[in-house]
Amino acid sequence: MNTRSKPDPFDKLLDTYLEELMSLSDAEVLDGADPAIAQKEGLAMLEKAKAESGRRRLAAARDRLEKKKFELPGTVGPTISAQEARAFLLKAANDRRYTLAARGLNEMSDEDALHLYDQIKRIEADSTDKGESA
Repeated sequence: MNTRSKPDPFDKLLDTYLEELMSLSDAEVLDGADPAIAQKEGLAMLEKAKAESGRRRLAAARDRLEKKKFELPGTVGPTISAQEARAFLLKAANDRRYTLAARGLNEMSDEDALHLYDQIKRIEADSTDKGESA
């Protein structure tokens, strides 16, 4: 199963190149060249392409890992600031779906505000997944 969100353009180029090469006859591919030399050059190009593709995937994975360092463990959506979380919680306190009025929203630590925000977002996501209205 492919878990990448978007294929690497370099991978697409490599796939297209290989498809075109495979569709050619031996005579067209060689065009009078020595088969052993053509094979050696082709394999060298393929190894370079694989190495470049691997480097790009590794760089993308490192970028994703670096971004995750700044997220709270187990968060549902994008990371937000404590101020944004408090603004959301104040708005949610007036929403009949949530019972936040008894909580001291103004006295919460940043960590508690972000944690409560994340809990609400998880509940919303779970409700949406189950087909309930959030």
